[in-house]
Amino acid sequence: MTEPRGATSSAAPAGTAVATPSPLRLPGMDAGTKTVLKAGPRKGSMVVGDIPPGKDELWVLFNCRGQGKVEIVLEPGITMPFTCLDDVVSPIMNRLDLGERRTLTVRIQATDAVEWALRITR
Repeated sequence: MTEPRGATSSAAPAGTAVATPSPLRLPGMDAGTKTVLKAGPRKGSMVVGDIPPGKDELWVLFNCRGQGKVEIVLEPGITMPFTCLDDVVSPIMNRLDLGERRTLTVRIQATDAVEWALRITR
């Protein structure tokens, strides 16, 4: 079958591989740690939830994909800004040794162009 003059087709020619991005997943965790909060994968901003006080350090594990800026905010007082890249999964891991603290509220600030997944462990 021939296409009318000026028509375009989105189908790849036979034998041509079309790359589809792999799904974004929650970051993994090390043996011996416990997940205290997780969210995603999703796009855009969100109040994720609260982390109860504790004396062990926190590990913030974050994956993102899509062109844009993201901030992981642990209120009160901690902001972690990142730049995510289009078509590339950017894994981020931060260790926070906060000592005894009160409850922290976790918030993600991101544009709708950025897909992300978060896991916080202790």
